[in-house]
Amino acid sequence: MRLILYIVRRLLILIPTLLGVTIITFTLSHAFGPNLAIAVYCTPKLGACDINNPFLQPIVQQFHLRDPIPVQYVFYMQGLLTGDWGFTTSAIKGGMPVTQAISIFFPQTVELAITATVFATLVGIPTGTVSALRKDKLPDHATRIFALIGYSIPFFWLALLLQILAISLVPGWEITGGYSPSSISPSTEPWAFVDLGGTYQLFSQPTHFLVLDAALHGSWAVFLDALKHLVLPTATLTIGILGVVLRMVRSGMVDSMNQDYVRTAWAKGLPDWVVTRTHIRRNALLPAATVIGLLFAGLLGGVVLVEDVFAWPGIGYWATQAVLQFDAGGVMGTTLIFAIFLVLINLAADVIYAYLDPRISL
Repeated sequence: MRLILYIVRRLLILIPTLLGVTIITFTLSHAFGPNLAIAVYCTPKLGACDINNPFLQPIVQQFHLRDPIPVQYVFYMQGLLTGDWGFTTSAIKGGMPVTQAISIFFPQTVELAITATVFATLVGIPTGTVSALRKDKLPDHATRIFALIGYSIPFFWLALLLQILAISLVPGWEITGGYSPSSISPSTEPWAFVDLGGTYQLFSQPTHFLVLDAALHGSWAVFLDALKHLVLPTATLTIGILGVVLRMVRSGMVDSMNQDYVRTAWAKGLPDWVVTRTHIRRNALLPAATVIGLLFAGLLGGVVLVEDVFAWPGIGYWATQAVLQFDAGGVMGTTLIFAIFLVLINLAADVIYAYLDPRISL
């Protein structure tokens, strides 16, 4: 019951946080004049995004775009709550509703973040364990140096470095995008395409995870191609967060090994592997679990530059294009999504921590 009340309290805190995000992004986007404000609700079919465009007057009246900014904000929030987040005007998805663009781009970012987090966890926990058990010896020194280098290198610089290495070592490796258009065609993979009036566009239904959708459809050519494009951005993010996981696991285990209950377990003659697994590593994973959750949340925001370098079709790449092209609808939509998931994942990390350690007061 206490855990449920804790979750409810944290969810209530989500409301003012998101209100603050919407106020800041709305005010900044509307500070550049009414034409940029109306671009949130404008599509190419309606002509120029000009507040004096006669075709746009119903939109001007509906959202009160000639009124003061506080009044416009009230009607903007009304649209958000009813599912009308406006339109994106950036070239990659120009004229598409923001909610639809989010449903296409965001799964690609989640796919990238999940893959990197899983690999960092699978490698970081055992490596951190070995580092702690071999404290101040060669494996420990090597691990600590790698961890220091890993989280000191900026994501975008590491992404560029891996691109150069991939081109040098594997000529012909396509290092950008989420798939190779030349190897996937509507005639061979009809499930992956939607007909847009005679032109075809990749549309990875039903999950928008291209790797997963290809596997579900048994299209192994698409699966391998998408997996190939996933390698470099995943490696970039994995190396970037692996150092943090290593350091957290190592420091937690070193601290646990100095506790009285661990020395008592060894004094009783318990095997080293039992003491390590049951008494040391289990307690060391408590702070690591929270950090891994925060790292995953951070990837959803920090992945922006990595997606831009690799032209990965995720929400970060869309956010970059929206900023460069003054796409107010895209900027506000992506910022709000990042804020929502950051708060929710922080909540999930705290709940997991409390579940693993009942001593924590909620």
